[in-house]
Order: sequence, then C-alpha cells, then structure tokens
Amino acid sequence: MKKRCIPLIIFLSLVLSTMATSKDSIETVYKDGEFKSRYQTKVRTTEIIANEVASDLLKDFHETPLNLFNWALKDLGLQEKKKNEVIFNLKSSTTDLKTGITHGEFDIVVPYFTTFNDVKVDAIVSKTQYVNGQMKVTANIIYSSLLLKHALGVLTIVPKKNNELLLITNVSIKFGWFFNIFITRKRYKSIVEWRIKKFTENLKYECEHRQGLKVNQ
Repeated sequence: MKKRCIPLIIFLSLVLSTMATSKDSIETVYKDGEFKSRYQTKVRTTEIIANEVASDLLKDFHETPLNLFNWALKDLGLQEKKKNEVIFNLKSSTTDLKTGITHGEFDIVVPYFTTFNDVKVDAIVSKTQYVNGQMKVTANIIYSSLLLKHALGVLTIVPKKNNELLLITNVSIKFGWFFNIFITRKRYKSIVEWRIKKFTENLKYECEHRQGLKVNQ
C-alpha cells in the first residue's frame, strides 16, 4: 500500500475558518513555531453537489484512502519543477469505526539525509452541516509519533448567490522537534503551501466537473 503522497497532515489539517471574500488568495503566518495557512477559491456549483463531494471525501478517507489519489489528492505527491525535499510513503491507513480514529503509518524520507520508518499518525475527521447551508470538514491530528506536535483544521464550504460557493482551506501545523528545525518558512512554501492550494483546487475541479461544466485540471 506504499505510495508517494501529500503528507496526511496536509489533507487532515484545516483550521479556524475566517471571514471570506470572493478573491482567490493564499497566505501563511508563522508564529511561535506554528504555521497557519489559508487558501480560498470560488466554485461554480450547487450546495447539493458540494455536499456530495464533501461526503465522498470522508467516505474515501475512511474506507478507501488510496482512491483519494485519483481526485482529491491528485498530483499532490509530485513537486513539479522542484526537487522533493521530503517524501511521504503511505504504508497503511485504517479507520476504527467504534472510535472514529484513523490510524496512518508512513515512512518519511529526507533525501540524502535520513529516513524515518513507521511514523504513526492518528486523526479524527468529520463533516458538519449547518442550517445556513455552510459545511465544514474538520480534522484533528490527535497523535503523531514524530512528525507533529499538533495539526488541526477545517475545510469550509460557504454558499453564495447564483450557484456559486467558496471553498476555504485553513491549516495549522506545529511540527515535531526535527521537522521544526528542518522545515523553515522557505521550505514550508515549497513542501506544504502549494499542496494546500492544489488540494483545494482539486475539490473545486470535482465540484464543477460534477456540475457538468467544462473545466481544466
């Protein structure tokens, strides 16, 4: 089940939804060893389709995680025109239906330096629907044997007028001791930030594709 991929923490770390505008943007703030990033984009689709996509996101994550690499995590294992400074090999991912906890295991490769084998990450991922039409896919990393001190986040879906909505991805990450030293603010942009944007745009593509629109990916 080994596969090069976006770190589970990127997919599973979405935090603190803030006031939304209609302009696509990405920004990161670094303070006290913690990275907080936010990206949003406007999507031409209905609430019904957005809800279906969000539900499929959770379903695949809990039941068939490798299928996510066909759409939500598509192309996130590659750094086009950039060298891979950190490679994450997903070895296994299983969800305990009683507790709702997903247990992931990775090998983390830092090329020309070292490999961390059998790194364990536990996460809880859920979806909430609000009466005003907003939806949130919430993720919480509750345990990491090496990679993280914490990661928490929210993917927020905000309905607008004329069958449009906003996708807002917020990410908060505090790395463990080694990666806190290794992942500088410059490396964070080349390793993490672009993946946050790409993940959100993959969801945008899926929504608009299901809406029947001609879109490029």
